Amino acid sequence: MVLRHGTHIFPTRQRVLLPNLLLNGRFLMRKATGVDRVATELAAALLACELPGVLSATHPAGVVVDQQDRPDVLMKATEVSVSRLRGQLWEQTALLQTNPQDWLLSLCNMGPVLRRKQIVMMHDAQVFREPQSYSRAFRRWYSIAQPLLARNAALVLTVSEHSKRELEAFGVVPPGKARVVHNGADHILRVTADAATLPRFKLMPQGYILAIGSSAPHKNLAFLVKAAQARTDTSQPLVIAGGGDAAVFAGQGISASDNVKILGRVSDSELRALYENATALAFPSLTEGFGLPPLEAMACGCPVIASTGGAIPEICGTAAILLDPYDQMGWTAALSTITYDPAIRFSLSQAGIARAAQFTWAAAAETLVGYLAELAQAEHPQPA
Repeated sequence: MVLRHGTHIFPTRQRVLLPNLLLNGRFLMRKATGVDRVATELAAALLACELPGVLSATHPAGVVVDQQDRPDVLMKATEVSVSRLRGQLWEQTALLQTNPQDWLLSLCNMGPVLRRKQIVMMHDAQVFREPQSYSRAFRRWYSIAQPLLARNAALVLTVSEHSKRELEAFGVVPPGKARVVHNGADHILRVTADAATLPRFKLMPQGYILAIGSSAPHKNLAFLVKAAQARTDTSQPLVIAGGGDAAVFAGQGISASDNVKILGRVSDSELRALYENATALAFPSLTEGFGLPPLEAMACGCPVIASTGGAIPEICGTAAILLDPYDQMGWTAALSTITYDPAIRFSLSQAGIARAAQFTWAAAAETLVGYLAELAQAEHPQPA
């Protein structure tokens, strides 16, 4: 049911007072990662709830990266900080003192650690679970800053029940403090597929297995390459998108060949075309705090083979083939089967579309609005 609060309109089940929010827009100054995608889409969904004045945003001085790809509703609500500082220094000092009467909304794992009037989203505990995937300096900073930030912030959000358990297990977030806001996947459906993508990369429709990831060890792509190369028939190549060029993957022992293609970073339009035309998406991560690519693929009707690592089973449910991320023979068999069995592909495609429809950014925003209402009620209790 849609209710009004003053001039604001939002979907909820009860009349509530919402706090004024200031979005930490530091993520707008860099090429978008998965975490940045969540910040962009969730903030835009909040603004689309017709809550003018409730959410504004600020970012460091400089030019927003890929501004043309950011939702107009977000960019119109965003202002440049008066500070000339940049990066972490801006976030930890200038942002700390910006609009202190508002609640700061930091959606990309980090915010000013000393600001208590803050809502922070910590996506996962990967830096603690898979430290080999991160630099020593990054690990040290997060080991100090994140627990302090989690203790000081009034509300901690995360993206899955798995991540909630992990953050608590590693002592990052106090037990019971984190609240779950699942990601959406419907952003991929707003993108128009680039019709030139397959000819550009010399691919055929339903003629390749797609993988999305980086060279980080926990993405487990070297394992996937071995599993794919062990197939009796390798005529459908494994196509790896994202994470860097061939030189980056070479460090993980992954090299391009007749049956392994490395595309590097692709645009959203290219990614949708790749999803729609792949025989399947193979996603072998050892762990994930959420696992957005499988859900994006499902939304596009692409069958999914994924690992049992981290939050992936929680997100994919029964709509994907789920395999142990160390079972190379199992992965080889699954890749072969899905290539030659159209009935399995059709069944997975239909199940995936239905599963992905349960994860929308509007639903994520409504969940967050509920938590914000609780926060506002605690700050300003209403008379019975």
